[in-house]
Amino acid sequence: MLVTWSRERGASVSRVTGSATHPRPSSAASQTAAASELDRSELPPSAPELSAIVLCYRAEGSILKVIEPLFEQLRSSGLAHELILVANHDGTGRDRTPAIVREFAQARSPFVRAVIRQKKGGMGWDMRSGFEAARGEYMVVIDGDAQNPVEDLLEAYRRMKDSGVAVIKGRRTARFDSAYRRVVSGAYNSLFRLVFRTGELWDINGKPKGLTRAAYEQLELRSDDWFIDAEIVIAARRKQLTIGELPVVFHRNDDRASFVRPAAIGEFLANMARERVGR
Repeated sequence: MLVTWSRERGASVSRVTGSATHPRPSSAASQTAAASELDRSELPPSAPELSAIVLCYRAEGSILKVIEPLFEQLRSSGLAHELILVANHDGTGRDRTPAIVREFAQARSPFVRAVIRQKKGGMGWDMRSGFEAARGEYMVVIDGDAQNPVEDLLEAYRRMKDSGVAVIKGRRTARFDSAYRRVVSGAYNSLFRLVFRTGELWDINGKPKGLTRAAYEQLELRSDDWFIDAEIVIAARRKQLTIGELPVVFHRNDDRASFVRPAAIGEFLANMARERVGR
């Protein structure tokens, strides 16, 4: 079952394919309040409501544009939460991201935790590292490149909580990245829909990606590369879990070149063929 939302002048109308509708949750007033000063005597719960996960690979100093405002939003939300920063590295020592993330987390411990290991895979391995470290009942992942507004993470959590969906994914309804990325994404999603018959689902790689803990335990994710986003959708459909699509804006990344190179496109195609044949 698919749950989608649409926005018109700031309002949202929800639509469910094959079931009843769910209203859009009201925005939290606490978001307008300034974050309270960090009180280290307030220990986070052992099982928080929300695990916010940021994939930080090779973001270096620009990661602070994501994790600083996100940390403040989480602190002012009133939610029992944890912020997990995944800064796995290639072992060469050229990437400053692990040091930046480690310093940020240490200064805000125990509310922020860093996952820093030498990489044994690609983006999927990083995402699974974040999920494995998470303790929350809801787990929401964003990339650390600031192309998704950080507000999307809490919005994804609220939509999941309000609607009861097991999985949520971003759907980029406005994109300001390169024409190359838009063309590649359109072709990939068209082929994905044809091969896996995903119906109204679109933008398979869109973020945020969110899972309930129960959904995560059912999906048994194993992808180590870019296919992790697709695996989440395919596995959720096979388990007949409800998937929500959150409309999001996707901005340009002026800090670094895209990681989606021709080799990644070949990787997508090979994984699609492998997944289809292996069914």
